[in-house]
Amino acid sequence: MDHFEELVLELKEKLKEAKSGDKPSLYTEKVEYVYNLVKSYRKRLEKIERNMKEYLNGKGKITVQKKEEMLEGFIRSISISKTDILTLIDRGWNFIATGNYFEAENVLEQALEKAPNNLRVLKLLGWAYMYNEKFDDALLLYQKVLNIEPGDEMARSNLGYICYKKKIFGEAIEHLSKVIRTRKDESAILYANYYLGLIYYERDMFTDAIQFFKRALEVGPNLYEAKYYMGLSFSGKGDKGKAKKIWKEMIKENPKNRWSQLAKERLNRINSSSS
Repeated sequence: MDHFEELVLELKEKLKEAKSGDKPSLYTEKVEYVYNLVKSYRKRLEKIERNMKEYLNGKGKITVQKKEEMLEGFIRSISISKTDILTLIDRGWNFIATGNYFEAENVLEQALEKAPNNLRVLKLLGWAYMYNEKFDDALLLYQKVLNIEPGDEMARSNLGYICYKKKIFGEAIEHLSKVIRTRKDESAILYANYYLGLIYYERDMFTDAIQFFKRALEVGPNLYEAKYYMGLSFSGKGDKGKAKKIWKEMIKENPKNRWSQLAKERLNRINSSSS
């Protein structure tokens, strides 16, 4: 139970950090994880209660040897293995949240061996593969997720991103547009708009890119990567003044954010080239 209490405290801190705008979908995953953990512990406690009741009700009828066997079973029932699937999921999630994607991959691959059809394992390992640019591996995982749960919009959104990174633009746009049309998952819609903005930015269609980045920011105002690329899109259109304004606001709002740091580098380059 100490582990559970630590997770709840950690969740509170993570939700505070979510205000900074980095990957809000990860905080959703954390809430879902703790929710599932509560259900898991409740089942364990119900099992413990049954075992205790059985032991107490039958204590006058059973042999000493039988009592010892029941007590051993009772002790096993309240023990949580270090290789418990929920523990592996939690470790994997924490590695992703702190940017340690290679460790996340190692832990979640262990979880996948134990639970090959666990949706949370598949999705989190897909995140780790994405960040490690193992797009083919991530593609297979998200396709599997959608085969198991066709309505998983975050999986579809990430599948669209993978197609974009693999230069399969038509399929990427199809996946991402479908997520936006369904309007079921706010986090998925946020990233679908952001990913569509990236697609149009890469194709030098800056006006379209700006529209999608704006829509992403309407859903998640603190998505700093969308702000950063919106600045790049304005710069691509030749409106360097607007780009500089966006980047300066980012730095003022959250100077430690990694996208704000990139914005600062861009501003320094512009300033040095104009001097």
